[in-house]
Amino acid sequence: MRPTMTALSTGSAESSEAFSRPKIFDSVVIMSPYFWNFRDDTWQTTHQVARQFARLHPTVLVEPAPVWNFGSEQFRLDRLLRDLFSARVKSPLENLLVFHRRGLPGGRYSAIRNFDLSRNARSLRTFLREQGFRRTLLWHSFPYWSGPLTEAVDAAILAYHCLDYSQRPEEAELVRRADAVFCVSDTLVERHKALKQNTYLLPNGVDLDLFDAERAKNQSRPSDLPLRGRIIGFLGSINCHIDFDLLLRIARAFQNDSLVLIGRILTNETAPRAAQMEMLKELLSLPNVRQLGFKPTNQLPGYIHSFDVCLIPFLMNAFNQECDPLKFYQYLAMGKPVVATSVGVARKYHHLCYLSASATEFLQNISKAFDEPKTGSLYEARLNLARCHSWMTLLNSTCNTLESLAGASVA
Repeated sequence: MRPTMTALSTGSAESSEAFSRPKIFDSVVIMSPYFWNFRDDTWQTTHQVARQFARLHPTVLVEPAPVWNFGSEQFRLDRLLRDLFSARVKSPLENLLVFHRRGLPGGRYSAIRNFDLSRNARSLRTFLREQGFRRTLLWHSFPYWSGPLTEAVDAAILAYHCLDYSQRPEEAELVRRADAVFCVSDTLVERHKALKQNTYLLPNGVDLDLFDAERAKNQSRPSDLPLRGRIIGFLGSINCHIDFDLLLRIARAFQNDSLVLIGRILTNETAPRAAQMEMLKELLSLPNVRQLGFKPTNQLPGYIHSFDVCLIPFLMNAFNQECDPLKFYQYLAMGKPVVATSVGVARKYHHLCYLSASATEFLQNISKAFDEPKTGSLYEARLNLARCHSWMTLLNSTCNTLESLAGASVA
């Protein structure tokens, strides 16, 4: 039997906000760049968006094509087997269904890729009709060979949610076709405004039910953290966008403190490059550095609460200037001092973090952050900003924008 939608009950802390139910759509389909992780509770932006839309209307998240390349960062054998042999659709949460795409090996060849797209589009169209999806919001976040899937959705509204910049012609066409474009950073808004006037900022947010500073105070310290001393902490994938030279300087400058890295060391597409890998090896050999590997999202508040200073040690490249790191809002939701290089979100909220224009200033700011009072006006201001960035608040505002556009078009 195919999974069907059920009524959604909302009893969480976030749901205490007023969440207006939009009238211009009665169902949602999300084209996601991320697989739904059924095993280790990894929450990315489109997962959070799907959770919030499912509070309002029946929602389907369409996963990317299965990855056959064993060397890819995205390859998971269990995920591949699931996509090949398990049910086409699963329901991880109430009112939310995940549509698993099927795929043959050799998807880099256009003939195979187009065949897979065609058959997945037919299956998606049939499934959505069976579910009664008619007045649908198509929330599109994956502009890579997605045309047939887009056409399979009987969309009343098309919204493109730009998570990072792509030079593919398919993205430009998607921007032109969209009723509205929402971007995670001001830089991306500026890029797309030239093609679509209805382009708006939709930054990343934070799950306030999970990242709760008061509740974290009553939790025990994670057992794999150092038992004593101050902790300088970073969470996130360890990839080519990180300034490893800066991390080395931090570890050497604060030898009596611990530098803790939480996240996978990526090994393929965005792995640390040759010189970076050498610096990473040197970094991990230092006695005051610990790399703790991947941690599920639901464990992160305990680690952040134990950090004395939180880091965003990003390189000043184009990718980092256009992104909006989730970790920034997670750090702030826990009230923690954040020392960051000059990425967009840190510049925007420079009054709530320690913005650093150089490695020397970064080290100086870590010392200042160590001396910061644990509570007070700055602590409260960070919590207040995090409240403004709850996923419910952000999506509520987005729905209001879509309703305003619909009203303007009717008028």
